[in-house]
Amino acid sequence: MITLEKRAAKVAIVLEKRQILKPPVVRVGAALDISGSAKALYKSGVIQETHDRILGIALKFDDNGEVDTWTFTEGFDRLPTATPDNYGAYITDFVLNGDIDKWGGTQYAPVMNDIVDFFFRAPEPAPRREAKRGFLSRLFGGAADAPAPPSAPVSANGHLPAWVLFVTDGQNPKNDRKRVRQLLAESRHYPLYWSLVGVGDPSEFDFLEEVADEMPNVGFLHLESLDVSDEQIYEQLITQEFCDWVRAK
Repeated sequence: MITLEKRAAKVAIVLEKRQILKPPVVRVGAALDISGSAKALYKSGVIQETHDRILGIALKFDDNGEVDTWTFTEGFDRLPTATPDNYGAYITDFVLNGDIDKWGGTQYAPVMNDIVDFFFRAPEPAPRREAKRGFLSRLFGGAADAPAPPSAPVSANGHLPAWVLFVTDGQNPKNDRKRVRQLLAESRHYPLYWSLVGVGDPSEFDFLEEVADEMPNVGFLHLESLDVSDEQIYEQLITQEFCDWVRAK
């Protein structure tokens, strides 16, 4: 198995080529299609390999080296956060053996809405403050509470930027597309970049390619198969458009 550190090093090489020597802090999310047509990709281990590669990206960008993960069919499940500790086993432990909705149809809008909720619409916790010392503490020299640790840099609206890798092997139905357009358009108001990854038959992804062409915070990548090298995946995911977005953060 390729180690997580080696994958992170490959990400660093691509970033250096793109002249991003010190990436800003960006939270990393993964949304994985778990419809019936994707079953073989899970059973063969291809989705585990893909998720491991995303964790390699997180090690270079995310504030704590973790990946916030969702699976989706017609509905969705928000899964436990992926960490370096469950590298190589996450999909088996939390998806294949998890009590989640799987092998159904395909809808994008419900999970996209939850992703925006999770990263940006939910209220941010109040920052920790150093407690004031009481009279007796000042009198007898009691120690003050430790200061709050420094927080990661945040954008103007108080949230860290986020990069979501949205992986699907099939097209969503027409009745889902209007809401998807609305959500992607709304997400332009947040520091959020979507990498839409279509796997398989290119005729399945006309809609994704169309919305990516329309919106500056949405990229599209078509892959005939996910069974390609780390270098190929990272070269194609870390696009010039994404790099321009990153530099602006």
